[in-house]
Amino acid sequence: MTIDNPLERGFLDRDVISDRDGRIWTILGHIQPKKRVIAFLKYVPDESGQWSRRGARFRRIFWGGVQSVINGMTRLPSEYLYDDPHFGTVIPSVPIQNIAEHYRPEVRFKEITDLGARDPLEEKAVKLAEVLSDSAGIRLESFGVAGSLAWRAHDPNRSDINLCIYGFDNSWRLQEAYEQIPEVDDRISLRENRNWLAAKSRIVSRVPTVGIEDIHPLFERRRALYLANQCIGVTPILRTHEAPIHYMSERYEDVSSEPIRTIFNVHDASYGLFLPSLYLGESDRLDSIDGQSASRLMLYEGAFRGLAKVGDRLEVAATLQRVVKSSDESTFYQLMVGTKTGAGSEYIRLL
Repeated sequence: MTIDNPLERGFLDRDVISDRDGRIWTILGHIQPKKRVIAFLKYVPDESGQWSRRGARFRRIFWGGVQSVINGMTRLPSEYLYDDPHFGTVIPSVPIQNIAEHYRPEVRFKEITDLGARDPLEEKAVKLAEVLSDSAGIRLESFGVAGSLAWRAHDPNRSDINLCIYGFDNSWRLQEAYEQIPEVDDRISLRENRNWLAAKSRIVSRVPTVGIEDIHPLFERRRALYLANQCIGVTPILRTHEAPIHYMSERYEDVSSEPIRTIFNVHDASYGLFLPSLYLGESDRLDSIDGQSASRLMLYEGAFRGLAKVGDRLEVAATLQRVVKSSDESTFYQLMVGTKTGAGSEYIRLL
C-alpha cells in the first residue's frame, strides 16, 4: 500500500497533532496557513484522565461544537491564539515550530494493515474499510483511522471507530454507495434516523434556538454505519491540491455583529461534504447590505456537514460576512455558521 508524500500532503482536516507541552489537537478544515495549523484542543495531560499513551494520561476537553472550541481557548498561552487575517478573528492555532508529533490517519491505517490489528477495535476498523473499498470501488489506501486510534490512545472497550476517506471523487463515490453497502456484508447496517436522537439532542443543547423537530428532516440524510452493533462514522477529507479556497486567497469581514436569519437557496453543493462545508446559491435580499444577497453559505459547524442538497431552501441563522478576494479586491457576501460570536445561535434548517 502506498500513501501520499507527506511533504506534498501538508496538514489535512482531522489530522491529529501534539504540541511541545503534550496537548493533543485535531486539525480543523482545509483552509490552512503555512506557518501555523488551525486546530481545536481536544485532550490535555491529566493524571486522572481516561485516555493513555506511552505511560501518560490525558483528559478530553472537546465534546463538539463551537462553544467547546471557545472553552478550550481559555486554557491556551497567547502564542496559540492568533488574530487571523483570513478569517478576521482570533482563532486557536498551533505554530509549526511548536508541533512535537503529527499523526496522519492514512499512515496509521497503513501501519495497522501492514503489521496486523492488535485489538478488536483495530480489526473492526480494517474490516469496515475493506468492505467500503469493495462496495464503492475505492482503493484501500484512500482510507485512514481518526480520533484516538490515530494517536494510539484508544481503548478497545469504549473508544469509537472513526474513519477518513480521502479525495473529492472518493468521498462522493462513497456517499452514493451507502445504501448498497449493507448488501455486501450482513454484519453491516445503516444507522437509522431514530438512532440519531442523542446526536440531535446534543445539537439542541448547543443551539437552544432550534428544536429536535427542526433538525429532523436534515438528519434523515445523515449516513453512518453499524458494524457488529458499533456505530462507525466516515469523514470525507479533501487532499491539499483539491481545496477550493486557499489561505489568504480571500479574507472575511463581519457585517453583522450578531447572527441574522434569512433564507438561502442552494444551487451548488459540490463541496458540502467537507469542512468547511461550502454551498453556493442565493439568500433573500438583505437590508444590511442595501438589498444585495449572500451568494455563499460556509459551515464550520460539523454537525451540519454534508446535509444540504441542490434545490434545498434553508432557513439560516448565521453571521453575515463580506468576502474580499485578494487577487483584485472584489467583494461578495457569505453566511457563516460556526463563528465564535454566534455560538449557540447559528444553525441551518430545511424548509
